[in-house]
Amino acid sequence: MANYLSFLLSAVVAMSAAPQLHAGELVDLATQAEGLFNKGDNIGAYEKIRQSLSEASDKTPFNIRKAFFVSEKPVNFGNYARVGNNEFPVGSSLITYAEPVGLAWRSADGAEVQAQFTVDFELRNPAGEVLAVQKAFGNFKIESHEPLFEIFTPLTLDVSAVPAGDYVLKYTFNDLNSKKSTDIEQKFKLK
Repeated sequence: MANYLSFLLSAVVAMSAAPQLHAGELVDLATQAEGLFNKGDNIGAYEKIRQSLSEASDKTPFNIRKAFFVSEKPVNFGNYARVGNNEFPVGSSLITYAEPVGLAWRSADGAEVQAQFTVDFELRNPAGEVLAVQKAFGNFKIESHEPLFEIFTPLTLDVSAVPAGDYVLKYTFNDLNSKKSTDIEQKFKLK
C-alpha cells in the first residue's frame, strides 16, 4: 500500500500542471487513505484511493495510455502479447490493444454510470494517401455501478486484401459523452 501511495503522490505532482486539476485535492485524499491504512482500515484506505483515482480520471484529458499491435486478442486489461515488430504477412488481420483514459462517465438507465466511445480508422500509405476509412468502426458502451479505471479495447482490422508494402493505420477514438477525440497512429509493413 505504501508503494501505491508513493505512486499516487508522484502522479499528483506530475498531473498538477493539467488544466483544472487541483493537486491539493488528490494529496488530501492520499493522506486520508494513508491515515486509514495506518489505523488498520484497509478497505477504507482502498476506497479513498479509488476516490482519488476517480478525481484524477475526471480531470485527465481524454487520451490513449497505451496502444500497440498484439499477437492475439486479449481477454482482459493488461493481459496481452505484444508483437516483436510491426511486420506482418500479407493476408493478416491486425490486432491493436489500446487503453483509453479520461473517459467521461454519465448517469444511465439500468446502471448507475455509463461511458461510450466509438473508434474510426483510416489506412494510408507512407505518402499520406488515404486508402480506406470507416467511421464508427468500433462502438463501445460500458455500463457499471461506478466508473472504471482499467479499460482496454482490442481492435481487429482485416487487411487481407491489402498488398505488400508499408502503411500507416490511424485510429480516432471519440468519447461520445464529452465530445472529445484523440488519435493514435501505427506504422506497419505487410510482406
